[in-house]
Parts: sequence; structure tokens; C-alpha cells
Amino acid sequence: MEVTLQAIGNIVAEQPVTASSNYDDYNPYVGHKLIYLVDGITNAPGKFHTYFEPYPWVTIDLEKISIIRDVVMFNRGDDYGRWLHSVEIRVGNSSVWSEMTTCGTYPGPSETGDIITVECRPSRYGRYVTLKIVHPNYFTDDPIARNGNNALVFEEVVINGLYL
Repeated sequence: MEVTLQAIGNIVAEQPVTASSNYDDYNPYVGHKLIYLVDGITNAPGKFHTYFEPYPWVTIDLEKISIIRDVVMFNRGDDYGRWLHSVEIRVGNSSVWSEMTTCGTYPGPSETGDIITVECRPSRYGRYVTLKIVHPNYFTDDPIARNGNNALVFEEVVINGLYL
């Protein structure tokens, strides 16, 4: 069997994205699209944004088996940056959460505009990478967070690794 490795770098640019929900489906005038997660642009008006739900998630399909070294999350740059918390990142050959292996976690909360790198130790192998908030929102001073709901919001996500 012949294995060809490509250089370590961002292997996620413009790959297919699925999510638990899409804020744009509820408020299309805002301009939050799934593809903004992996478009290579940060600090732009549009961003990736799920709707408000208990455990939002997003899955990136790398379209082939890859070695994942780390995941870089660019937190929203406008406001509500503290909402990013309790993120677990998993990698697998299936997009089913329970069949994936944990790469790492980010407890948070974050600050607006933070750039957070989560290293996979050891590196993980797989086609799919999922980021999911795994605990209810604990903010009590924000009416949007009613009933512990969360929203995943990113300017960008970068996955550094190797395609196999």
C-alpha cells in the first residue's frame, strides 16, 4: 500500500460543513452561513453561527482520512465572546459523535476575539472533526441564554494536520 503525505497545514479550507442548526435559517438578514466556518476569512461581518440550543455542534468533513495535530478556533470578534465554553473536539471516520475519539477540550469561557488552539495529544486520525458544546450555558445575566441554551459562533476554524 502506498501512502502519500502532504505538508502539515490547514486542511479544512472550504470543506463541507454540517451543523446542529444554522442561525441564518431563523434570521436570514444577518448573513451567518455555515461555509463561513472554513472560508479562510476572519474579522468579517458574516460568521458561522448555530441557533440557540442546549448542545450545538458543527462537523467538518475533510473528505479523506487525515492526521489531526490541532484545531484552532477563532472566537467571534464582535460581542458575546464569553459564550464560547465547554467545547469538546472529536475526530473519527464516522460523523456519529459516540463513534468519534476525543482530540481535546476547551473549558472556557473565552473572551471576544480570542484565538484558541486545542492540540490533539496524541494526534488523531479521521475524516470528520466535530466541535460541540457539552455543558449547558451557565450565564444568568443574559436573556438569550434562557434555559441554559448555547450557540456556537466562530469567525473561523482551522484544522492543522496531514492528508493521508
